Amino acid sequence: MKKAQQKIDKILESVRIRIQDEVSGLIGTPFVLADPQKQFITKEDAFDQLSGKQVMAKMDINGDIEGQGCLLLEVKDAIRLGGTLIMLPDNMLDEVVGTENYDEDTADSYGEIANIIAGSYTKVFEEMYPQNCRFVRKTQEIIIPVKVDIGSDDPVPDQLYYQVLIGMTLKGKQMGNMVMLLPAATFGLEEDKPEGGAEEAVAPPKTEHTISAKVAENEIPAPAATPDQPVKIEAAPEFDTKKHHKRVDALLEVCRQKIGVEMGGLLGVEVTLSDQECRVVSKEDYFMDEASGKQILAHLDGVGECHDKSYLFVGLKDAIFIGGTLIMLPAGELEKVVLDEAFGDDTEDAYGEIANIVSGVYSSVFEEQYIKKIRFVKTSLEKVLPLKVETDSDTPMPNQFYYMSSSTLNIGGKALGKMQMLFPLTMLQLEGLLRQETEVVAPQAEKKDVAPSAVARVENTEYQGVDILVVSDDTAETEKISNILAQHHLQVKVLSFKENVTDYLPGEVKAVFLVMNDVNEKAFAVAIKISAACTLPLIAAGPGWTRSKVITAVKYGVSDILLTPASSDDIGEKIENISVKLAA
Repeated sequence: MKKAQQKIDKILESVRIRIQDEVSGLIGTPFVLADPQKQFITKEDAFDQLSGKQVMAKMDINGDIEGQGCLLLEVKDAIRLGGTLIMLPDNMLDEVVGTENYDEDTADSYGEIANIIAGSYTKVFEEMYPQNCRFVRKTQEIIIPVKVDIGSDDPVPDQLYYQVLIGMTLKGKQMGNMVMLLPAATFGLEEDKPEGGAEEAVAPPKTEHTISAKVAENEIPAPAATPDQPVKIEAAPEFDTKKHHKRVDALLEVCRQKIGVEMGGLLGVEVTLSDQECRVVSKEDYFMDEASGKQILAHLDGVGECHDKSYLFVGLKDAIFIGGTLIMLPAGELEKVVLDEAFGDDTEDAYGEIANIVSGVYSSVFEEQYIKKIRFVKTSLEKVLPLKVETDSDTPMPNQFYYMSSSTLNIGGKALGKMQMLFPLTMLQLEGLLRQETEVVAPQAEKKDVAPSAVARVENTEYQGVDILVVSDDTAETEKISNILAQHHLQVKVLSFKENVTDYLPGEVKAVFLVMNDVNEKAFAVAIKISAACTLPLIAAGPGWTRSKVITAVKYGVSDILLTPASSDDIGEKIENISVKLAA
C-alpha cells in the first residue's frame, strides 16, 4: 500500500469517530459506527452492490482539489435517523420506516444529518490532509440503483471511486451501511490501485450467430417471398447473468423484509420471514421435493412490461392460521380450525387479503426497482396436493423452470412453514443460470462416482446408437425429417415434448432437432432443457419465424433454424451443416 492511500485511511478512521460523536450529540441518542471497509470501485460495481431504494446526497469537494462524490444510505435508514432527530415516538417511527414514507419533514431532518456528516469530513480533512478541501453537501434525492445510467454523469460521474463503507447501529439496533464514494483521482489514489483492483469497465466483445434460415428482415415474413440465403443476425450485447442475478436476489431480499412489515401491520402482530433461499427449480423438483403437504396456491398475473404468471405457495394449515388471525378467531377456535384443516369461506377471503398484500409488495418493489416495470395481480386461490400434480400438464402451472424465493414464516412468535414464490426464469431474465449450473456439473461426469441416473443412461442399451434426437409436437414434420435423416444412414430417436429429454443427452447423440407445431414459450422451455443438458447442435424447426423469435431462440441455445413446412432440400441442407459433428 502506498503513502497516499495510507494517509487517506488514517484520516478516514478519524472521520468515523467524528461522525459518530457529532451525530450522537445532534440526535441525542447513541449512534455507533463500525470500522470502515475501503476499496477501489467503479461506478457500475458501486451501484450493483446496493440493494433497495437509496437516499443519495451529492458531495462536492472544493478547495485546492476538486471533485464530486456522494453519500448513500438506504431510505429506511435515512428515515430512522431523520425521525430520531425530530423525536418521533418509537411506534410511529417503526411505522414510517416500514412504509418507507420519506416525506418533506423527514427529508429535511435527514438533510441536517447529512450536513453534519459532510462537516465532519471537512473538519478532519482540514486538520489532517496536506491540501485544503471542503466537503459540501449539495442536493439529495431518492435513487433506484438498478436504474442508474452508468455511462452518464447522473447522479455521479462514471469514474473510479474509493468506497468507504461503514456499518451503523442506532440505540443498539443494527442498521445498514453508510456508503461514501470519494473520487479516487481527486485524492491522487488512481495510481495506488492494488493489482487486480477495480479497473475501468470494458464492454464485452460482441459476438455473432450466423443462422442459416429463411427469415426475412421484417418482423412478420411471408414464407413464399423469403430469400433462400443465410441471414446473419448480430446478437444483442452479452447479458451479464451473474450481475443481474445479484440484483434480483437483492430485490427479493427487499421484498422479504417489506412483506413481514406489511403483513404484521395488517395482522396486528409481529411477522418475520427468515432463512430466505433463492434458487432454480423445475416444476417436478418443486412438487416432489420442495412443497410440503397440502398447499394453497395464489395465482399472480404479471401486468405492465411482462405478462408471465407467478405462483405464491403457503401450506394449507399456515393459510388457515393466517386467515384466522386476520379475522381474530379466539385462540381455541383458531387452533381447532387449523387442526381440522377447515379452510372455510371467511378464512379463505381473509387469507386472500394477505395474498393481496404480498402481491402488492412485489408490485411496489418491482415497479420501482426492477429493470422492467412489473405489477403482480392476485387472480385466484386454489388448493393443491403436490403428489397428485402431473409434471407434464399445464396445471396448476406450466412445466418449465422457475426461480424460487423461499422463506420461513413466524407470526406472533409461532413458527410456521414456508412461504414460497415461484417466478418463471424468463420473467426474471435468469435463463443463463441453467447454463451456469450445467457448466459446474458437467466436469464431474468423467468421475466414476457419477449420479445413479447417469449410470442408468450409460448402461441402458435402448439409449445407445442414437445419432439424432428429434423432440417434437408436430407429427407430420417429424415424419418427414426422420425419413430424410434415415436416408443419410443416421439412427433417429423421436421423443415428445412430454418425455424426459435429458435421459438421452448427451450419450452418443450428435445433434438434436426440436420440431415445433408453434414457436412459443412452451417450445422454448424444451429448448432450454436441451441446451442445459448438452452443447450439441440444436436445430429448431417451426412455422412463422420472425426476427425477434430467432433472436430469442438463439438466446435459449438454438444453433440453427428450419422454417416449416420444410422441403427435402431444406432438411438435407441442415444435415450438411452439421456433417462435421456427425462424422466425429
